[in-house]
Amino acid sequence: MDLSKMPEAFGASPSVGTRRGLRLTSVSRQIGKLISSHNADSVGELADIVVRWDGQDPHPLVTGLVAVTGAKSIFIPITKLVSFSPESPVIKVEAGKFKSWERLSGELLLHGDFIGRQVVDTDDVRVLRARDLFLTSLVGQLRLVAVTGKKKFRLPESGEDQEREGDLVDWADIHPFGDPGSELRLKVPHQGLKRLRPSELADILEQLDKEARDELTSTMDPAFVADAIEEMEPDEVEELLVDTDPIKAAALISKMEPDEAVDALRDLGRAEADEIISNLSPILADQIKALLEYPEVMAGGFMTTTLVKVGMDDLVNDVIEKLKLYSEHSVDIDAVAIIDSDGVLVDDLGLFDLIVVSPDTPIRELIHESDPVMVVAEDLIRDVVQKLKDSRRSSVVVVDDRMRPIGRVLADDIIDALEGGSGFRFKMPWTR
Repeated sequence: MDLSKMPEAFGASPSVGTRRGLRLTSVSRQIGKLISSHNADSVGELADIVVRWDGQDPHPLVTGLVAVTGAKSIFIPITKLVSFSPESPVIKVEAGKFKSWERLSGELLLHGDFIGRQVVDTDDVRVLRARDLFLTSLVGQLRLVAVTGKKKFRLPESGEDQEREGDLVDWADIHPFGDPGSELRLKVPHQGLKRLRPSELADILEQLDKEARDELTSTMDPAFVADAIEEMEPDEVEELLVDTDPIKAAALISKMEPDEAVDALRDLGRAEADEIISNLSPILADQIKALLEYPEVMAGGFMTTTLVKVGMDDLVNDVIEKLKLYSEHSVDIDAVAIIDSDGVLVDDLGLFDLIVVSPDTPIRELIHESDPVMVVAEDLIRDVVQKLKDSRRSSVVVVDDRMRPIGRVLADDIIDALEGGSGFRFKMPWTR
């Protein structure tokens, strides 16, 4: 929403905040103001402003004020408000008896629940720490419409996190976070978060505090979060997994590609990794543990076990139908491994070879005369690189000592295994 097109704020003036003609009322500047009835009887001091919000309304409706009188907190419905002028040190309300303040389901305190907490600006894909909130009148109703805050960033020289003042942000683009169990803790992620790319979500996860990050990963689709984790820096992944409950961490690991999951677990200490692995399914746990036994400098240490194997008597159409079952792993599949009746690798057939022939063509008719390009799990990364260069392929099949395919190394796996493009990461398994 364009803030400049909003109508004028309820009782606001340029001295309170003007944005391209929009006049906004600062919440923080209202806190502590005296509240009196229209006949000048003292009611108390403004302690907070209440909105009703389920996380779906782009601009939450203000439902009342919380005033403090002595040791008592009372609730003043918005319908009793007479004057709420930023220029005046006094807020005017109708005379009457007011009930004690008790939070109802869906009610939030603008000052107590939001100020100082992290929020995500889903439009500009950044994390802010809320410093102030702003109200305006929309169709005669007082609503929360904007927030300002400190933006977190990392100094390139030292790598230290710093914060600096951010711009005014439309509340419609905001996803806030609250303490576990609080009314502010949203059960449904903001629609803007669902539109983010994995790399953008990764940037946000790296900026969030532990509590906010845990809340976000708990409410979003584990598969989407797993894709984002694969885009994060290794030290950030390590921190996230250590801070996450092992059961939740295992759910995220199970959604990652096997090679990415192994990379993430390898950076943990043995105890932390074992606890996460113990919460995986037995089949996946065995697969992960087998891969972890290889050092990162060996093909087995950075291969993916996502592998499509087909028989020589299969038809092309059968293979295409089988590939559809691997749609979630499409980025890791650029070929299919052809095996004989004993499971031995016969050829590695590129996907292009499948789409240029008739669907009823037997796979055996597509087998090349030359031997398939392959490596063994114990081959060092430099040997794998050489095989890829010589064959001009984008991946190479990894086989066991009986020539049976057990995985695949893709070109991007090679890049990930290289540190800064200039050296190798000679980190052995379980060295921490």
